[in-house]
Amino acid sequence: MASILLINPPFNIAKENYDSSVSVGLLSIASFLVHKHKKVKLIDGARQKDYREQIEREAPHYDVVGISVMTTQIAHALAISRLVKKRNPHCRVVWGGSHPTFFIEQTIAHPDVDIVVFGEGELTLLQLLESQDLSAISGIAYKKDGVVRINPGRPLHDPAQMPLFNWELVEHSVLNKLSLIPSLTSRGCPHRCTFCINVILKNRWRARTVEQVLHDLTIIKQKAYFKGKSIRFWDENFFVNTPRVKAIVSGMIARDLSIPWETTIRVDYVREGMVDDAFMEQIRESGCYLLSFGAESGSTRILSKIQKDVTPEQILHSAKVCLRHGIIPQYSFMIGLPGESRKDMMLTLDLIDRLVALSHRVQILGPQAFRPYPGSELYQECIAAGWREPETLSQWAHLVENELSYMSVKDFPWVRNKDFVESIEAYTRFGAMSIRSAMGSTIKASRVLKLPFILLCKLRWKLKFFLFPFEYKLARKFVAK
Repeated sequence: MASILLINPPFNIAKENYDSSVSVGLLSIASFLVHKHKKVKLIDGARQKDYREQIEREAPHYDVVGISVMTTQIAHALAISRLVKKRNPHCRVVWGGSHPTFFIEQTIAHPDVDIVVFGEGELTLLQLLESQDLSAISGIAYKKDGVVRINPGRPLHDPAQMPLFNWELVEHSVLNKLSLIPSLTSRGCPHRCTFCINVILKNRWRARTVEQVLHDLTIIKQKAYFKGKSIRFWDENFFVNTPRVKAIVSGMIARDLSIPWETTIRVDYVREGMVDDAFMEQIRESGCYLLSFGAESGSTRILSKIQKDVTPEQILHSAKVCLRHGIIPQYSFMIGLPGESRKDMMLTLDLIDRLVALSHRVQILGPQAFRPYPGSELYQECIAAGWREPETLSQWAHLVENELSYMSVKDFPWVRNKDFVESIEAYTRFGAMSIRSAMGSTIKASRVLKLPFILLCKLRWKLKFFLFPFEYKLARKFVAK
């Protein structure tokens, strides 16, 4: 029987919140392959401290080793690839995930990578395990006689044809630490935001059936290691189909499946005929305690530029409706886009102030610095501004070393106020929010070091003075260790 070892590498910066969930993409792939009677094992380097020992022990017993790689995992993924090659020279090392999907040729060019799976991996890996003819497998890149070959992409699959998560594939030590139970009821998104991976990859919205979702929740509620824990629906956009979501919510209430849950939603969905007050009451009754919105910017000019199709007023309205029904509204923002002025950035900070003023329960993520992904209009603007992407995996690993996110602002020629853009997420997280919230940050650091930093951030936020961010740069040195 064909076998595969699936590995999620550690990230390059230690954070305290990796235990809050699991790698949803790898769990989905593993569940599908086991459903198809393949031998599969999962190793999660972000959550299992003994992952290297496990790889050394298990690698000789598998035909294929699949590694899921985001940009900030490259250095560890390369180290794992070398370790696998040393322990099992005859197995095929396959890279998949967001970075290999965007940078196919760079990834497959590396000598420690045998095959790249780009796009969704379930069907591609199944075919890879069943066929030796690489030329016939859609959605892969490989090398033959020293020449890189990239096959045609694979059409998106139907999530309703995929099995539910097989929890027995995840080590109980990982499951016991979960604070958020992952569930995936749909993939993709129908909207047109120019910065979004879904738009770039043409990842259209596809959904599981209502009955599949409710059955998944029934299984979750029966698991002893999930008792007392909350669910995160990891959909890109959970509320796309209002009748479907209403059926899920009413089913949760009718079948006694009202587990605490959170998910994603757009601000323009919070209106009459979609997520109105009557529906919001049901949502709260079913157990929803948090809704996560992509606000992105407080500037109408920037919102228009990125084709977000929302307004600052809609963002504020969504917060008020959530708070009225006892649901935490969470908003993510970004900053430092090509063509964004300091005035645009300050409008974002002003909107954050207005949101936080509504209630201490409002949560803010970011503003994170915008990062370019190949294939978007914004990417072309970055190239025109003089940015050049790294040419090899090793260069990428060096570029993101000790970076909390995908690439550093200092490398972006289109950003004029580099110190401001790089530091504003920290000043927002620790300055705009309450001290209690700031102390609960997931970045590993001593509480003795955190408190004075928080007090300085709160002073800066009050004065809106962000020049010479010396304490931010000092704090980064401690985090990077």
